[in-house]
Amino acid sequence: MHKLFYFFILFVIAPTMFSQNLNELEIKRTRNIQELLISNPDKAYAEALEISNSKKELFSFFGKYYIANFFYNKSEYTHSKQLLISLINNIEKTDASKSSKVHQDLIGMCVNKLFYIHKNLGEYDLALFYLDKYKKSVPDNHFNEQYGSIKVAMGDYINGIALLKRELKTTPHLKLGVGEKKIMNKKLFADKYNIIGEAYQKYYIQSKKTALLDSANYNFNVAATMMLQDNFYPEYTKALLSMREAKSAALAGNYVKSLSLYRKREKYSIIHDNIRTEQLFDLGMADCFHHLKQVDSALFYCKKYIKNYQTTKVSKENLLMTYNIMTQCYSEKKDNKNAYLYAQKSLELIQSIGGIKNKSLNFLHNYDLNKIKEESDKIIASKNYFKISLFGILIILSSVIYSFYHYHKVQKEKHYRFLKIIQNLKESKTSEISNSQINKIETQPKQIIDDELIEKIALGLKKLEHKETFLDPNFKLAFVAKKLNTNTAYLSQYFNQVIQKTFSEYTQELRIQYVLQKLIDAPHFRKYTLQAIAEEVGYKDANTFVRVFKRQTGLSPNYYIEKLKNTD
Repeated sequence: MHKLFYFFILFVIAPTMFSQNLNELEIKRTRNIQELLISNPDKAYAEALEISNSKKELFSFFGKYYIANFFYNKSEYTHSKQLLISLINNIEKTDASKSSKVHQDLIGMCVNKLFYIHKNLGEYDLALFYLDKYKKSVPDNHFNEQYGSIKVAMGDYINGIALLKRELKTTPHLKLGVGEKKIMNKKLFADKYNIIGEAYQKYYIQSKKTALLDSANYNFNVAATMMLQDNFYPEYTKALLSMREAKSAALAGNYVKSLSLYRKREKYSIIHDNIRTEQLFDLGMADCFHHLKQVDSALFYCKKYIKNYQTTKVSKENLLMTYNIMTQCYSEKKDNKNAYLYAQKSLELIQSIGGIKNKSLNFLHNYDLNKIKEESDKIIASKNYFKISLFGILIILSSVIYSFYHYHKVQKEKHYRFLKIIQNLKESKTSEISNSQINKIETQPKQIIDDELIEKIALGLKKLEHKETFLDPNFKLAFVAKKLNTNTAYLSQYFNQVIQKTFSEYTQELRIQYVLQKLIDAPHFRKYTLQAIAEEVGYKDANTFVRVFKRQTGLSPNYYIEKLKNTD
């Protein structure tokens, strides 16, 4: 979130172990660098550089770690990562690496930073790789927090939030060590509350339960109160609270309130010192302006976000949101060239994010199974296990296996539907789609329109279908009745009694049939955003189109498009 956000994690990793290997003066110098990284980064870097050249190996390791932190805070992630990996290798090569707890703690600190580098970049698979590789060096409570944050990122909000809350409750409130300040320990817990609040916001996007936003704001306010009680960077703390509450307001659909909260940035000039925080304000304001139909302002803040993204490279999901806003804004401005450009960028980014998440989901699935197996082995080996425990493990294992089986079953059913659609489309090429409407259908007993009128309406509809008039957003019952020189009562009765479907169902079938065929015939059409495709076939918004598409085909438009690409 910002350069302080994960920094204080190190305060619970090795505050007491330092004294076993570093003298009091060295401990105070390391603590001082930690604080300087917040208040005076350049001075912190100079201090860290000096101790990194110390003849005392352990002391020099801490200096190198803080140098990596300095570049992390500047969003120079590649360089920071290289320094951390090199440091881990050097720590592992020392003679004391296997026996000294403080060396393991140092590795845990480096792994923690590597984890958040890759998580911030949206590279969840690599974040999990380091977390798994060095699990023995990462304390259980930190592992649970990091693992929970990945669960949330992957959409498993219930289990992810449960892990984060458990970690918050089990993290010890440490006694202050040499040179350590109480506020630093409080900052650690404030960060945990903020992480949970952000998880609730993501959960709301999926479930739309208002209570989740209340929970998010509660956690944000707890965190801010903790910091303000000790007057810890009050201006920055208030700015972050406004930003987080603004996002909750936007998620609730109150864009006027959200924008007023985002505009509080003008009171807090300190946010300009942190490029990532400024990015989040820019993206939030772009989203508000877009929904408030202020297109030029939305584009202005989107461009600011993208410019800063070239430096931070943080959050592909947020970049995708920016591209989507720009696509829709340019579409509203009738700038088809730029609308197409950002639609294409969106699709490319979706594929990239999808690939990373698939790898990560496989890791999570395998890890959960391995964890269950380990627990089962422990119980069985102890010779003191209980049937209830074993039964519970079997239930969990069965649940995981069933979930995996169900997932593949659903995917198989989707693939079958896809193949069936393609087959039907091929068959429709050789026959007229609406012949059934011209052939006289056995009428219902209560029919009150004659055969001549039925023939007239059927032929008229056939002509409108041929002209693709159904793509017009105004293609309503009254519109069609006027085109056919009849009235809505007769036309409605024709659909209900002769075709035996509503006018709405008839229109939806034609539009989705058109989309299905065009996505096959015109590959460039697949690069359009869902909003653009929706407007192409007469719908005002993408949500309506997606809902109708799923009802008609049993598939999502994205799934169908992706399958066509793979088939090609």
